[in-house]
Amino acid sequence: MKKMILVIAGTSVAIQMDEAIAFFMTPLQDFFRGFIKQGGKEAIPVTISYNHFTTLRKFIAFPMRLSQKKDRETLRILHHVERHYSFSDAPLLIGFLNGVLVYNLHSQKGHIYLFRSKGKNFILGSLHKLLFLFIAIVMAEQNKLMIHGAGVSIKSEGYLFLGASGTGKSTVAGYAERDHVLSDDAPAITKDGGLFKIHASPFSQVNLFENKSANHYRKEAFLKKLIFLNQANHTDLKRRDKRSAMAELLQNHIHGFDVMDGDLKASVFHFCCDLCGSIPAFDLYFQKNDQFLRLL
Repeated sequence: MKKMILVIAGTSVAIQMDEAIAFFMTPLQDFFRGFIKQGGKEAIPVTISYNHFTTLRKFIAFPMRLSQKKDRETLRILHHVERHYSFSDAPLLIGFLNGVLVYNLHSQKGHIYLFRSKGKNFILGSLHKLLFLFIAIVMAEQNKLMIHGAGVSIKSEGYLFLGASGTGKSTVAGYAERDHVLSDDAPAITKDGGLFKIHASPFSQVNLFENKSANHYRKEAFLKKLIFLNQANHTDLKRRDKRSAMAELLQNHIHGFDVMDGDLKASVFHFCCDLCGSIPAFDLYFQKNDQFLRLL
């Protein structure tokens, strides 16, 4: 098996591929540049297998929880998956296009099963998405969250910019110095004692394939503000109440939240309670220029 160790916010994941799909290791290494570590005994393993002999039905282009008692075709796919990974009584099963993620919750060991389908196939895209969800889930079990937002370090202080697609997260990141952008799509948030930190992650849209230092994964900053983005014809910063901030954070900005089980969702809820109770939240009204920086 080919193996690569990925590190995000102190969480190490060992990606292990069988020979049938080992050729995908090179594009993954390019994608994760700056977040790869040599060695590491405590890495969480996720094995990846590829069935290029049997044609199976694609799932929809949105991650979906699967049931072991679902339709016949899903059961057929899960029968193939079970040859590579033993299910618990209540495993987390997620289908996405040409792949399935199976994870026995809290086991800290998962498997991604990829397969061919009739018509166009999306093997690498399915792998990226399912790997991302696996990382988001195991990090949530460690009381760390991958957030759908832009993380930026400004004068050594961390800022988390939140908003729906198109509201300006990548725009905000684009006006910051490149070396200060932690991620414009999925920075990680951790709690260190009573303080919250925001960390770099490889999941981003800007500067994705630029050269990064070998220890880019160490970039972090203490979180200073949560900022919800609103496009406007003026520039202003207004305080937002904690309940409103938490409601929007939970509803729209926690990667993997939709596919988590009830216990893990409860843990994420309490993490967000602490986060919004400790870190001030603001609404930023701004035009697409750098004038907002003076308000921070």
